[in-house]
Amino acid sequence: MMMSIKEVTEITGISASALRYYESEGLLPYVKRDESGKRIYDQEDLEWIHFTTALRATGMPVAQIQEYVNLI
Repeated sequence: MMMSIKEVTEITGISASALRYYESEGLLPYVKRDESGKRIYDQEDLEWIHFTTALRATGMPVAQIQEYVNLI
């Protein structure tokens, strides 16, 4: 099931700007786009979002999360 950024913000409680930031920093590496360039999310993306927010909740800096994502 594909979801828009608005749907993902409603599901996760994370703002659209935070999602865009996570993507730009490489923390959400597989976000796809539709033919008009809008972000579309799937279940795998939601799992990455939950994983990233869990690491942030531990106080892990973005740079370390980037390293971890690159290893995966």
